[in-house]
Amino acid sequence: MKYLLGSAILLGAVLTAPSSPAIQPGIPAEPPPYLRVTSKASLIHLGSLDSFDITDGGTRAASLLFDCLTRKDAQPAREAIEIYRQIIPSENFGGEYTALEWVGEFMAASGAERKTMLADPLTAAWYDHLARDDFEPLKDYLKKKYHLEEWKNRATPKSEPKFRFLEDFILFNNPRRERWEKTSRILDVLGLQKGDVVADIGSGPGYYTFKFAAMVGERGRVYAVDTNRQHIDYVSQLVKRLGVKNVETVVPVTAGLELSRKADMAFLCSLYHNIYAMDTDEERETFINGIKRNLKPDGRLVVVDNGLVEDKNLPYHGPHLAGELIISQLRHYGLYLVNRYQFIPQRYTLVFKMLPEEPPPAPPARLPGDDCVPLASKSSLVRSSPLATSPGFTLAGRRAARLMHAALEKKDPQSIGAALDAYRKLIPRERFGDEYLAWQWFCEYLRASTGQKRRLLADRFVRSYLERLAPDDFIMLKTYLRYKYYFDAVLDDDDVARAGPGAKKLSLRDLELPESAPVTQDRLNEWGEFIAFNSPYRENWEQSGRVIDFLKIMPGARVADLGCGPGYYTFKFAERTGPDGIVYATDTAQVMIDYVKEVAKKNGIHTVRTILVRDNDTGLPPDSVDLVYICSMYHAIYMGSLEYVKDAFIESLKRALRKGARLVIADNAVLTDAENPYYGPRIAPELIISQLKQYGFRLVDRAQFIPQRYILVFQLEP
Repeated sequence: MKYLLGSAILLGAVLTAPSSPAIQPGIPAEPPPYLRVTSKASLIHLGSLDSFDITDGGTRAASLLFDCLTRKDAQPAREAIEIYRQIIPSENFGGEYTALEWVGEFMAASGAERKTMLADPLTAAWYDHLARDDFEPLKDYLKKKYHLEEWKNRATPKSEPKFRFLEDFILFNNPRRERWEKTSRILDVLGLQKGDVVADIGSGPGYYTFKFAAMVGERGRVYAVDTNRQHIDYVSQLVKRLGVKNVETVVPVTAGLELSRKADMAFLCSLYHNIYAMDTDEERETFINGIKRNLKPDGRLVVVDNGLVEDKNLPYHGPHLAGELIISQLRHYGLYLVNRYQFIPQRYTLVFKMLPEEPPPAPPARLPGDDCVPLASKSSLVRSSPLATSPGFTLAGRRAARLMHAALEKKDPQSIGAALDAYRKLIPRERFGDEYLAWQWFCEYLRASTGQKRRLLADRFVRSYLERLAPDDFIMLKTYLRYKYYFDAVLDDDDVARAGPGAKKLSLRDLELPESAPVTQDRLNEWGEFIAFNSPYRENWEQSGRVIDFLKIMPGARVADLGCGPGYYTFKFAERTGPDGIVYATDTAQVMIDYVKEVAKKNGIHTVRTILVRDNDTGLPPDSVDLVYICSMYHAIYMGSLEYVKDAFIESLKRALRKGARLVIADNAVLTDAENPYYGPRIAPELIISQLKQYGFRLVDRAQFIPQRYILVFQLEP
């Protein structure tokens, strides 16, 4: 991988540890205002969209380990160890395999060997947590992660807080972490002294927290800071168990970090990729300003994260972020890089200080080429869906949802009017282009006269939309609103008043669907996509008609709607291509494919061909299409696909293109929330243009009809 800034090689691409820091301490570097991309690889990866990182070897080893724990038989553990020894170097270096290998070795060990393996109190606590209740936590994790037993045909519950905690816990407090991370070398260069104060931000279950506590001594102080209360509870319990006096746990408040003592060092390990790609501009501003406010004037911010290494011998499957994106962004927040280290190929350590305020570099007047990406502001080049880290709503949105639920329940003019008024006020400033417009349409439908209802339902696809969501007195919509917006939780003062004296408010980050809920998080997400994507008012914000006109699709054309969802564009394409054309509707979700089939059959549309696919294959026949349309999906491919999965996807796409065919990508621009309150994911178009250039595509046209949505048109180089 060779992301170039001027003549400097990007940090994450270094394949050997430098013998000395690339930048001398105390000499701030002015990051260049753009980054030149010369690789197919994405600058950021947040985790696999599909379970391609769950390999046959990993599954066999996990199954054997599960058998060992269930049957109390050491032989399966010995077989699992042998598999891990073969696959660790070639499949997932730096992942959970080394931790599970340790468990296997422990289960196969003698009593004396086990005693030695548990000599370190942190390791003993890690093991005890996984082994409690006859290994229930570890068995549950293995069963769900690797789809064992009754989980064979179910998706990994990535959105469950309990599962996410276990995944982090196993990985972060792994007794073999030193083996791959070279933790001791990172600690050596930090130069902590007795009496220092350290903020371990994003502490997780405390791997670095307790190492820092030993380094700063009794006079020092270590703050374990995390928003995940499961991590904080574990660290708090471990502090008591070990009798550690100089560690204090902190859950940040909405207004930002507040510590009782200023810190000599703030430490972020394996966290900044989330801050970069998941936080809103406002959240990131609060987070970074909170760090600066709690640092001493000469304090340091240390960021440890991962850069992708395109080396088949180092198949790290975890998240990664190009280091120069961090350096550039923090420069705009008044934090200057003063040192950097790299002790293993995929892990870098960046050291920043607050230096005298100077204006950030001005953006370039123009980029020097179509393989360049601007680094021009505090805003990140990408943002993932907020559903990845939160329930995906504000308290104002939740209050409006309660009004919407009442409107569906009572159907009286007062209730409908209250909900409609709430959404009309919210839409311009909070979630423009999301489900709020759909709720506005439902309010207007509910209060319409018979004649007005006929006009609202004149379009046959709008009728199908209503038929899907209206049965049994709108029970689906009411269930969605209740559990999507956590009506039963105590989140604001109104909830406290309803719940009565003593009710304690929860944070949005602490929410978890109750076990009694009649719906899963995945089903809620599926319903939410349907409500928003096929909203009768989608045209109002997206100007879909202008998009269709711009594409100039001719009768008889063959079009592929990749990631078709519930078919909003699929059927628009079918109208343009006519009876002699073909529209391929592809999706990874069976429920979306089934809906498109149902609507096509009901309306006598015979030119739509549905294809259920995986993320590494478009499923399209060779030489089959004149136009491929990818709407609001490339950001997910860019951030969520493993490199070899993305490579396979694009190669299958290229095979499907007929001579002169166009690849059209519609996605969302990077705008500040103040400029445009679009709630969804976004990606800078330059990231797409520069990456697809490496795959042999050239940009031939583009359009933008609204601020947050652009359309890019590509063709293969001759």
